[in-house]
Amino acid sequence: MEWLDFKLTGQYSLPVNARDGQGARGKLIRAGTELFRRQGYSATSVDSIVEAAGVSKGSFFYHFENKEELAVACLAGWDEMVRNTMQGAPFMQMEDPVQRLQGCLDFFIAMFSDPTAYPSCLVGTTVQEVAESNPTLRDAAQQCFVHAVEDLGGLIELAGLARGRELDGQALAGLWMATLQGSLLMAKASGDLDRIPANLRSQREYILGLLE
Repeated sequence: MEWLDFKLTGQYSLPVNARDGQGARGKLIRAGTELFRRQGYSATSVDSIVEAAGVSKGSFFYHFENKEELAVACLAGWDEMVRNTMQGAPFMQMEDPVQRLQGCLDFFIAMFSDPTAYPSCLVGTTVQEVAESNPTLRDAAQQCFVHAVEDLGGLIELAGLARGRELDGQALAGLWMATLQGSLLMAKASGDLDRIPANLRSQREYILGLLE
């Protein structure tokens, strides 16, 4: 789960989209993603991004017209990374759709049970800040949510059909996503990181209970 390595200290370790390579563009996306996720969009300057990336300011403007364009690339990279990781995860190889769904939910619960993980999502953090002020970033964030709900919703619906039940996978996946994003906010406010996996476990039991 190297894509989940969100440490409070040290170098940001998210793998870069293959088409971006390990050059300056990839470094800028990694640095921008980490800073936006931790500090927010407005509080992150181009100067801080190039410093964190270890590249020149000229290199930044060679690859991106402005900070907004970089943020869109960061969100697109985050979206692709999450989807690719989901598709390549071991639980996706399970033949039983119910076990596949359970493996997916357990995967995310385990991710947010890591006490060293920073409790933040680039998509949620960005849209909370810019929903009213930046339609471009709002739409880019919404696209990430749409894909996440579609992917999980598909697993839920297949699991339901395997047990002879017609479940509204999109609605249940939306509920899971809302629980996750709300739990991240509550954890930040309270400092209680255990709140995140606890809330997700409750939703897991609810969703899987519909299959019984």
